[in-house]
Amino acid sequence: MIAWSARRPAVIWAASVAVLLAGAVALMRLPLATRPTVELPRLRVAMSWPGASAELVETWVGSPIEEAIQSVRGVERVESESGEGYVSLDVELEPGTSVQLARLGILERLELLRKEFPPGASGLAVSNYVPEGLEEEPLVSYTVYGPYTAGTLAELVDRLVKPRLAAVPGVSGVDAMGGAIVGVSVAYQPEKLRQLGVPPTRLREVLAGARAVEALGVERAGASERRVVLRDVPDALEALGALPVPGAGGKIHRLDELATIRREEDNQDRFFRVNGRPAVMLRVARLPGADAIKTATAVHAALDELTPKLPPGVRFEVMADESDRLATQLDDLARRGAMAIGGVLLVLALTLQAPGAVLLVLLSACVAIAGPRSGLYLLGIPANLLTLAGLGMGVGILVQNGLVVVDRFRTVPDTAAARAESARKILPAVLGSTLTTAVVLFPFLYLQGDTRAAFVPFATAFALALGCSILTSVVLLPAIGRGHGMHRVRWPRVERAYTRTVIRLVRWRWATLSVTTLVLGGLAWLAYAKVPRSSFSGWWGQRTTLSARVEFPSGSNPENVDRSVAELEKFVVGIPGVERVEAQGTPDAGYVRVLFTDAAAKSVLPYQLQEELTIRATLIGGAAVSVQGYGPGFANGGGA
Repeated sequence: MIAWSARRPAVIWAASVAVLLAGAVALMRLPLATRPTVELPRLRVAMSWPGASAELVETWVGSPIEEAIQSVRGVERVESESGEGYVSLDVELEPGTSVQLARLGILERLELLRKEFPPGASGLAVSNYVPEGLEEEPLVSYTVYGPYTAGTLAELVDRLVKPRLAAVPGVSGVDAMGGAIVGVSVAYQPEKLRQLGVPPTRLREVLAGARAVEALGVERAGASERRVVLRDVPDALEALGALPVPGAGGKIHRLDELATIRREEDNQDRFFRVNGRPAVMLRVARLPGADAIKTATAVHAALDELTPKLPPGVRFEVMADESDRLATQLDDLARRGAMAIGGVLLVLALTLQAPGAVLLVLLSACVAIAGPRSGLYLLGIPANLLTLAGLGMGVGILVQNGLVVVDRFRTVPDTAAARAESARKILPAVLGSTLTTAVVLFPFLYLQGDTRAAFVPFATAFALALGCSILTSVVLLPAIGRGHGMHRVRWPRVERAYTRTVIRLVRWRWATLSVTTLVLGGLAWLAYAKVPRSSFSGWWGQRTTLSARVEFPSGSNPENVDRSVAELEKFVVGIPGVERVEAQGTPDAGYVRVLFTDAAAKSVLPYQLQEELTIRATLIGGAAVSVQGYGPGFANGGGA
């Protein structure tokens, strides 16, 4: 093959250009992600029932769901965990089972159970299992707030915002946290109903018949899916009040003539506020394989389009955007890559001293990099830090193999046959050195489960880069290497110094081995004794925050949590240097999180607020309190 390619440089040139073009197209279409896409044969099913004990949740929610899931084809094992107000099920699938089809089957079975769930049970969700440590943060997180009640904000999000964002290509789901459940209270007077001959049960029958909710199936559009549900409910209090209620003697009464109808909100003893105002947290998740940057851009554009249609004063504040971090990492990678290429050019120019040979080495490296990019695109592996690390590890081998082959050209005539023969003789050395490097991939063959799914993209990218480096060095270079301009370069002083050093090391080999052993042993001892075995991330990229948590005994009045958190919240809201104050609570506990501006984080303000919040928190009776500071604004991240 080497000789054949050396005699047909036009064919090799055409193939090289095709590979470069394919690599460029793949680079533009290759989806970008922050972490590897992991799809294991496992699913997670979760549902909440606020206020219910673990026994009630297991009896009325967990057991029916588990029974329904076990009958789905492809399900091998189901484990459930029920707690106070929630149930979580871990579903293991049989080997070879399609995760997506199993997920659809589970959704269809659970849709039939919706009418049997107790009142108040909600939040049924089926999601892919992601190993710990590989959970991907929501693509974009927003805070929705305005001059409205928590229930109104939640209703706006559920009715207008979530459907619009869920329709954006690349979005797998939209989750809302906070707000309140909006409902209607119907209060009647028993004496009045007796006078009119209307039993109270008839009011319940009329209300139940006015609300029809029926699951029709699932609508699929590409990789996304949406459940289709028929809903026929009164859309206003006036429509509810106009419901006909049969009375005595066949007389028809309006519902609002028999009862008082008013709108009410139930926050289920939970709250979420930002800077003292009710708010809703909105989290947008990305579909596996979707481009993070393009999807986030489309989500921002959809919100910009939707904002003018919302009531006045409703605002969206971006809390976190993974696409910004990914774009920053890519810019940093491009900058470092340009510096590395410049360094390689400088070294090649000094060592080869032949512009034609330098261009040959760089061209072979470019073709070898374009090949793995096309392979990742065809295999459906998105670009992330692991795959880019695999390609980066292979770049050195690409340049090395090309440099070794081109350097051999200086010892043979500049003819096709001579270059082919030179490449054939150097092939065992190139192949051996590359395979020696590929040995590090062998352990990946024995990885199982979560680890295997996480590191297979890295190993794939590295293996593709190594394979392409061999092909480009021994096939491409002999074919297009005509006129390389290589000649023997002499470095007399360097050669003499190297020769003297080697002779002395060989002559005093026992001393050399002893010194080497001592140096390696000393370095190993320093690494064991001095290097801390903890995270090396430090506070890089983190903001300075201060958190105060209040926890009451189980069964306490939920109003105590809200009142205590509100006192701490009012103390820090509006202080210069405080950028944002979040307050969140459950029936038993609540916390306040203070985010400082960059300028205030470097001042004494975080320490002052920590001290004053600690004093105020200790005055709260009957509760366990804690105040902690995090981030670079605090010396050690400690608290009180």
